[in-house]
Amino acid sequence: MYTRCCFIYMLIPLLDTASLHQIVEGTEGDSIILPCTHRRLAHEGKRLTVHWRHNDTRNVYDIIHGRNSVKEQHPAYNDRAEVLHKRLEKGHIELKLTNLHLSDTGTYLCFVPDARVEDSTQLLVRERQSPKYAAVQLRSHGTGTTQGRTLHIIIPLSGLIHSFFFFSAYSLY
Repeated sequence: MYTRCCFIYMLIPLLDTASLHQIVEGTEGDSIILPCTHRRLAHEGKRLTVHWRHNDTRNVYDIIHGRNSVKEQHPAYNDRAEVLHKRLEKGHIELKLTNLHLSDTGTYLCFVPDARVEDSTQLLVRERQSPKYAAVQLRSHGTGTTQGRTLHIIIPLSGLIHSFFFFSAYSLY
């Protein structure tokens, strides 16, 4: 019984500095928001230093003493990563990642050294499925002096509501 109590007692301080691992899913080409939240962050003010890392090696985004810094940002995240400042004062350091690539899949670590906060999120990027279409041609051979005409119809098979119609230069009449 004594060993179990000591283990629980030792685990409580660790839970104060790190949150549970979260999973966020996105699709190739879309945008997602990676969360980083802790009650201590709300009290730190606007002069926070925050580091976002991908798989512990790539520098995704930094805030140094309250200022955005992309000086050492990995080129893969140029013009695709930003921290949303709207909720920063309430302790939410949210990283928006746009135009997702399959290589963005992995673990993202949000580290706030002054508050001793580490928050990790697992990002799963799915491949975008290209829609499948069926092409149909309707032909009129014409009669007498009338020329034949062709109507080309492309119908999406992936459950899309819209159908796309392409007509030949001549009407079917």
